[in-house]
Amino acid sequence: MRIRNKANYITGFLLVAVLLLGTIPTYAAASDVPKNIILFIGDGMGVSHITAAKIVNGHLNMERFRVVGLLTTHSQTDLVTDSAAAGTALATGFKTFKGAISVSQDKKPLKTAVEYAEEMHKSTGLVVSCSITHATPAAFVAHVDSRKKNTLIAEQIAESGVDVLFGGGLGFFLPESTAGSRRNDEKNLLAELKNRMPVVQSENEFQTLGKVDSAAGLFAMVHPPKATERKPSLCELTRKAIDILSGNENGFFLMVEGSQIDWAGHQNNPEFIISETIDFDNAVGIGLDFAKKDPQTLVIVTADHETGGFALHDGSINDRKVSESGFTSDYHTGAMVPVFAQGPGSAAFAGIGDNTGVGRTIIRYLQESD
Repeated sequence: MRIRNKANYITGFLLVAVLLLGTIPTYAAASDVPKNIILFIGDGMGVSHITAAKIVNGHLNMERFRVVGLLTTHSQTDLVTDSAAAGTALATGFKTFKGAISVSQDKKPLKTAVEYAEEMHKSTGLVVSCSITHATPAAFVAHVDSRKKNTLIAEQIAESGVDVLFGGGLGFFLPESTAGSRRNDEKNLLAELKNRMPVVQSENEFQTLGKVDSAAGLFAMVHPPKATERKPSLCELTRKAIDILSGNENGFFLMVEGSQIDWAGHQNNPEFIISETIDFDNAVGIGLDFAKKDPQTLVIVTADHETGGFALHDGSINDRKVSESGFTSDYHTGAMVPVFAQGPGSAAFAGIGDNTGVGRTIIRYLQESD
């Protein structure tokens, strides 16, 4: 009898609480919608890439995540995808054909996370260690039927509303008559960028970039050098991008790509893989540190595909070295890739899923945010 009365008392209390506060599920759902979203993409990064980096570095920032899953990466028509189709899946939530930049199979534009974020009056940014016109960053801001159309992609980037653009690709923004130009016309897209934001082209200019609400940094005519030579580093670029974007009270969406992990896989170069993955992980740490200070921030880390069929054969944890490794390919593979998440809404990324789920979940959160 006492137990029944106690149960009735608890039930009555909960009913009163629901009447006064509203339904519990509604409040829980609202608290799971992030204000800020930072998506890190390790291009070509598979489980072995991360394992090798951990062995050599001893610890990774990716170990700080508590929500972990695996993603399938196939394109609309092929088991083994490329960065364009996979980038489109992550940016839009839809599959497409290899080489396509955020267009459907019938070549119609697919709306991207950046465009959804802008509709919600959030700030947006792209930070990469390759040309800003390359497949992955292009998928978040451009719509073309071929990733090879760098000059057209540059035009769409210049016309976009993206607030932060950090990477390489300066040559695609310069008129043909300018030294280093990669264009075949006299369009001066650099001038267009300068009309709407500060633009820096060197490490010194970047380091003196003051308090701004938007900025572009184009640090190479095409691609910046390897992580061991790159200045400013991906870590520094990520920190500055967050500093700029976080000034918007409506929140922000930022995509950061460790682009050259993929190139290292294509070269079957384990040392190159490890240095680029560690460099990428350092940038991930910047995102996690910000999220720790701002709990309204969701941080996601994943890859567009695995490159190289990379496997570890021997090494030493104590000596922090990978002494033997192997590759099954010098191209991409169909292996699943990891996904990590931390922050509001992170539970949606647990378990096994598809890369389109990342794009669709991000877009849903952007649509539901205030």
